[in-house]
Amino acid sequence: MKTPVTLVTILICAAMLRAQAPFVHTNTMVDAPGSEPREHPLDVERLTLRVRFDPPKGIVYGTVTHVFHVLQPRVDSVEFDAIKIRVSQAMLGTTSVRFRSTDTSVIAYFSPALRWDTHDSLTFVYEATPRKGIYFIGWNDPSNRMRKQIWTQGQGIDNRHWIPMYDEMNDKMITETITTFDGTYEVLSNGTRQGVASNADGTKTWHYRMTKPHASYLLMLAIGNYTITERRSASGVPIYLYSYPDFPERIDPTYMYSVESMDFLESEIGVPYPWESYSQVPVADYIFGAMENTTATIFGDFSQTDRRGWLDRSYVGTNVHELTHQWFGDLVTARSQKSVWLQESFATFYPHLFTRRISALGGEDGYQWSRRGMHRSALAAGEKDRLPIVHPSSGSARIYPKGACVLDMMHYVFGDSAVRRVIRHYTMNHMYRNVETNDLYQSFQDTLGLAPEWFFDQWLYKGGEPHYKVSYSPSSTMTNGASTPTTLVTIEQIHQTDALTGLFRMPVDVDVYYADGTTSRVRSDVSKQITSVHVPNPGMKTVSFVLFDPGSYVLKKVTFDKTWDERRAQLARAANMIDRYDALESMRSDADRAKERVALLNDVMAKESFHAMRSEAVQQAAELALNGTSDAWSVVSKGLSDRSADVRKSAINAIVTVPADLRDQVEQMLSDSSYQIIQTALTKLARSFPKDVRRFTTRVATVRGMHERVRITRLELEAEGGSQAALDELADLCGPGWEFMTRQNAMGAFRRLGTISPLAASHMIAAILSTNNRLSAVASGIVGALCEQPRLKAAFRQAVAGKELESSQKDLLSAILR
Repeated sequence: MKTPVTLVTILICAAMLRAQAPFVHTNTMVDAPGSEPREHPLDVERLTLRVRFDPPKGIVYGTVTHVFHVLQPRVDSVEFDAIKIRVSQAMLGTTSVRFRSTDTSVIAYFSPALRWDTHDSLTFVYEATPRKGIYFIGWNDPSNRMRKQIWTQGQGIDNRHWIPMYDEMNDKMITETITTFDGTYEVLSNGTRQGVASNADGTKTWHYRMTKPHASYLLMLAIGNYTITERRSASGVPIYLYSYPDFPERIDPTYMYSVESMDFLESEIGVPYPWESYSQVPVADYIFGAMENTTATIFGDFSQTDRRGWLDRSYVGTNVHELTHQWFGDLVTARSQKSVWLQESFATFYPHLFTRRISALGGEDGYQWSRRGMHRSALAAGEKDRLPIVHPSSGSARIYPKGACVLDMMHYVFGDSAVRRVIRHYTMNHMYRNVETNDLYQSFQDTLGLAPEWFFDQWLYKGGEPHYKVSYSPSSTMTNGASTPTTLVTIEQIHQTDALTGLFRMPVDVDVYYADGTTSRVRSDVSKQITSVHVPNPGMKTVSFVLFDPGSYVLKKVTFDKTWDERRAQLARAANMIDRYDALESMRSDADRAKERVALLNDVMAKESFHAMRSEAVQQAAELALNGTSDAWSVVSKGLSDRSADVRKSAINAIVTVPADLRDQVEQMLSDSSYQIIQTALTKLARSFPKDVRRFTTRVATVRGMHERVRITRLELEAEGGSQAALDELADLCGPGWEFMTRQNAMGAFRRLGTISPLAASHMIAAILSTNNRLSAVASGIVGALCEQPRLKAAFRQAVAGKELESSQKDLLSAILR
């Protein structure tokens, strides 16, 4: 084939331009074969599911209809995901078609073949006995004490275990569920409830329908006994909060800030909540923390709490995380696993931002502390490998906290208002569609006219984090022939550099604090191996200390050696809590300045309002006291009676053996507002004053705590003292009548006691066989440890002998008990 001369000229010019222009990545720098979105010949537009169950047998009876249009010129067969599903009939429209089932799919054959752009429907009638995707909880509990529930978990790709479907992220469909079940239960599914019909056999049929498309992994069902509380956002979105009827006192503490978070997200994202309603439902034996199913979040009932338990662990962060997913994940969905950070990082970033909005969650100081936690997680992951965020195997520390750090730095670099405009544009232009990272990049161009390829390249497509070495010295610059005194701050990038991790480019503030109480700030573009920043000091003032990146906005490691006087001044004067914290934390290494440190720690306790500062002071004081600085016990004492539960926890946790002088104060903590503090105080008092154990356990006899933690600690102490009744009670707490965290705690008590009872052994064997892998893993470890004692191994073998088991269950148990 001959090529015209004009075309040759154009191609040469284009090649020259490409050679001159910097390469702009739109994908990961680390090759990931097989990570591209899955191909599919049909676009499923609607999925209608009619389903009923036999819960004791774990059987699903279903009929699913997929309405689709054809994407390819000729389609003579189509494969749907179906893990060991027994399909009895397949119909194209109303006509039966030939099909074939495998262990992983069902394949329907079409004659004549389907043609481009035609619309039709494919229906499967089926049964399934799934091991994943849908869970039947409590229906075979011989004690009849477990909550009887059915719930689903579609993510990653597990709905294929109970519905024949195209089960991938890169297709969206409008779903409809029609569920027939015992009429005494509540049934929740995605979308708006169209109606509930009563049937002659005592069942009811619940009909839910979505009005907009979403990914198939977000389809859900939850069935159980619930009370429903309705609230509304400022914009009128109905919010349905499901709870257990026997725990009304847990509704308000569990769902605290639910309405406020909806209002916050609508305002901050700039896009109204994109669905008709929002529900949240707790479920038993849940295998994760929570799941952002469209319009209906499922979460583990272990997150329910009363007001005292809220001080130890609240649902707020998870609540805001899952609600954020209604926009980022459900409305706008990653095209493949490589871009899943566009879901999880966003859902981690907005709770971080919400912390700043709510003063009770810490306000600005809490926001800085949250950022520090995300930085630590991301940097820890970087110690193991340097995979980029945009990679299917990047790991949770990158797609959650590191990605959230990147979004945080976007706000820092480009400005809050600018990034809000970008996010709004990105969201509005990809509603109910799939996205990849380049779509967010294009929104910067479309909205702001910017091309931040350098930012995306270093933080998303490449791996690693910067490590800066910082120092400063007096200097000067020449201006119009005159010398002007400056403080020269030298910044060197000392991390490993190669094709995967280059030199980072970031705008960074440098603050110089002077002895006279004034400050100077210079922002500089730090992008070279060595960057020199001159901070003008025309009055030749005495420098008190220097801050590199005040507020710690940039994800990084820093080596910046400072004298004792510099750090002491930083602790006293730095404007941001996190910079004062860094100065305080650095003092742990100053063992030779014990007396001076005690004075500073007392100042921190008196002046600092944020709990992390006072917690750090208390922990350092306890270390000093244990190493012989007796004056430090006064700081620990202040921590034990601090107004913050977090500081009181730090204080009691830092004490190894309770000193006699602090006994009364610690004993008062047996009446603390925090269950966790009560539990820790009880344990440490009992170890420190063993003759008075009965006195301590009597004081907490009516306190149970979340997941029965205080009660289990008390029973363990009583069992140590020879109480058979306590041992029997602990055995019961190992059983299926209790949620799984309680069972884990009770089993842990038996491990520490180094004993077992027939009932406890039976309950632990049942726990090993649970579909809840969080419970089974703990039970397996505890049973394995106890079986190191031959007499206890015999007790477990006897418990197994009394159970009817499948061959796979026998194999699992024999591996543990061998």
